Amino acid sequence: MKKLFKMTGLAVALASTTGIANAADTIGFVDPSYVLQNHPVLLDASAKFDKFMKESQEKFAADEKKLADENKTLTAERNKINEDAQKLQNEQKNVEASIKKKVAALEKDAPRLRSKEIQARQNAIQKEANAFQAKVTAIQKREADFAKKAEAFQKRADEFQKRIEQANKENGGINPQEAQKQAVDEVNATIKEIAKSKGYTLVLQPQVALYAEDEGKDITEAVLDAIVKKHPEIKIEKPATEAQPATEKETKAEETKPEEAKK
Repeated sequence: MKKLFKMTGLAVALASTTGIANAADTIGFVDPSYVLQNHPVLLDASAKFDKFMKESQEKFAADEKKLADENKTLTAERNKINEDAQKLQNEQKNVEASIKKKVAALEKDAPRLRSKEIQARQNAIQKEANAFQAKVTAIQKREADFAKKAEAFQKRADEFQKRIEQANKENGGINPQEAQKQAVDEVNATIKEIAKSKGYTLVLQPQVALYAEDEGKDITEAVLDAIVKKHPEIKIEKPATEAQPATEKETKAEETKPEEAKK
């Protein structure tokens, strides 16, 4: 549940390579991921969701634990099926080699064998093939049964997630999908607004540039500031900055005290 507001990839209309730029372009730079991570709507939604979860912990804790335990059990079952399937694949090579060898031997010995002996050896070969096929059928059934259980679990997990989102929304929170879409759309639109206001015809991510002479062309902070101004109703507390250590000169000045005037 804590991953509900995890940031997803930002679908902004930015060029991914410098190959599309031409001499006529005026290029600016922006880091959309940074802007999205600091978007007031998402920060506010995340803060409200954290508060909601703390207040609703008892209400959802039991169901969450049950789903977590079931997920752990299903994961172990899936890993065991994969392990057994890998063993079966390795066994298949040995079985195929064994049958091939026995068929070749039978073909070679057939002219000197009675029909009864030929039939017995054919039955033995078929029995070996059937035994392996039974193992294949068994693991296929396990895989099919697991797929049904995994599907049922996912359905319950989705329903649980919807319950949380609905309760969060009723408690004054924001639906995470709605908040994410709003933030992404707003970042896209604001990048275009700032870029046009500064006369940029092309905006790239900073990671694309191998060298940029003018760092002032990075409009990341300008985009974020513009977005923040669009949401005056959201008050986001900035993280406290650590106090800068005093310089040696300041330390000495603090330690040195004027002597009292002698009477």
